[in-house]
Amino acid sequence: MKHILIIACLFLTITLQAQTKLIKGRIVDSNNQSGIAYTNIGIEGTFYGTASDADGFFELKIPDEFAGKMLFVSAVGYENQSYPVSELMQKEFARIALVEQTYSIEGIDVAAQSRVLFRVIRTAAEKVPDNYHAGPIGMKYHYLGKAILNDSTSEVREAIVEMTDQSGYSSPNLKDAYNNRNYKFTEVNKNFESLSFAEGQTGFDELIDQDIARQANTVFNEKLLNDYDLHLEGVSSYEGDSVWVISYKTAKPDVAHSGDYYATKMEGKLYILKTNYALVRHECMIEASKNNPQNRSLYTTGNAQQNVSYHFTTIYQKQGGMYLLSYMDQDKSFTNADGATISLSRKAALLDLEKYPQPISGRSYFEDTSYDEKFWNSFHTGKKL
Repeated sequence: MKHILIIACLFLTITLQAQTKLIKGRIVDSNNQSGIAYTNIGIEGTFYGTASDADGFFELKIPDEFAGKMLFVSAVGYENQSYPVSELMQKEFARIALVEQTYSIEGIDVAAQSRVLFRVIRTAAEKVPDNYHAGPIGMKYHYLGKAILNDSTSEVREAIVEMTDQSGYSSPNLKDAYNNRNYKFTEVNKNFESLSFAEGQTGFDELIDQDIARQANTVFNEKLLNDYDLHLEGVSSYEGDSVWVISYKTAKPDVAHSGDYYATKMEGKLYILKTNYALVRHECMIEASKNNPQNRSLYTTGNAQQNVSYHFTTIYQKQGGMYLLSYMDQDKSFTNADGATISLSRKAALLDLEKYPQPISGRSYFEDTSYDEKFWNSFHTGKKL
């Protein structure tokens, strides 16, 4: 059965490559040629996009019909760039260099920096209802999850996930987010069968738990904010505006401060726009003694995930005039009960936004969805059914 699945996946890959063009490349700093992590990359006027990985590398499948469009590239602290898609399609590997752009921070009172940054973050949290979409809203995401055992990719799941939020960002808090946010996997393309609960788990819950603007938790909780050490990394350019880049860490990495029940270390960065105090990007690194496989925030007596380390990035972009969760990723590694090293890569990018959608009931913690070849052929070629 496994041989049949592998052959089927190879056949699907060959078919899709004939219908689309894969652009591969790396985003680098023009000064030192180092890779720029988690850069926004997308086709102008569409929802087709991705983000570079931790070393600046990226891959993006583009339907032939978009050959006449422009590919835009933006990263905090760098000037925006755009390139004709047709030119990039001709290259085997595209190396894109971004020029750094920073502003002076001499006007910031260094002695009072902690108080100033406290006010910036508190104001950003208070203004979430003003800057982000109120409910009810529906979001459709393209999800890609990979499980890697001892440096060898073993399981790959690609999916379409639909999520509804009845209150949106109008009332950000943990309880409201849990009660009003539900999702389901509507289409799935994977190279394995979900024969057990563990194999069917998607980890999508951990991705949306990174949305601190919606949940008003961890560093976006004013009651906890004094427990974080704050530092201004700089004031940088971002998509025609400027942002405060604020790093943080805490000596109390418990579940309230980190969202992880067993965290031992936590540090991150917030990117907050100066004009309206909107959080546009959040990066965080966490180490934990162990994790519950169902969710990092839960207690566990098992040892399925030990010596855990992970990094996540959350990006918010304007859709319909207001900000919305547009990209999430998590790269996680741990040791399993047998002593093997497991690496998980989970990413989700926004495909569509709908106002006043039909509510979804419940959450798809476990996924066992049938493969629809017609849908995936249509999805990857960019053609409607």
